[in-house]
Amino acid sequence: MLSLRNIVLCTALLSPSLYAATNSATLETQAAERATEFATTLKSALAAAIKQGGLVEGINVCKMQAPAIAESLSTDGWTVARKSTKNRNPNNKPDDWEAEKIAQLLDMIRNTESIDNVTFSTSKDGQFRFAKAIKVAPVCLNCHGQTIAPEVKQALSEHYPNDLATGYRLGDLRGIFSITKELETSEP
Repeated sequence: MLSLRNIVLCTALLSPSLYAATNSATLETQAAERATEFATTLKSALAAAIKQGGLVEGINVCKMQAPAIAESLSTDGWTVARKSTKNRNPNNKPDDWEAEKIAQLLDMIRNTESIDNVTFSTSKDGQFRFAKAIKVAPVCLNCHGQTIAPEVKQALSEHYPNDLATGYRLGDLRGIFSITKELETSEP
């Protein structure tokens, strides 16, 4: 009797493209789950900090906890990050692939296309890459919007002297969740 593992292995041997498509779909699902967990965890931490200490405390969450949340989700060969061409933290500057995906999302917005469920993925050079849009939500406008309270501006300038991440409106593209997985290579 064949086990499920043996059936999958036989299918992979008989149809490499079917196996690759199945594997890609699995990786996309796993990447999307990590992006959702990052967003949910950060949003919860941000809401709690703002409730307890106001918007300035929220800045501390984004500065200190967001990288820690990303690191906690960067396990088992995965790397989780947020990237933006209008970055606040210079460590969140996109690489070429990420910048291309951000540009594609911006083009979609200019063409009045919805980006709500858009994701990108590719497997290349031993890596699986995934990107999903981060849109500006109402709470984001307090620190990223066009009108920012003076005490918030002061805290931002102290934490981020080269801040590029202001001037947004509700629903604008803030950046992307960028999720990468190092793929195992099999030796001949």
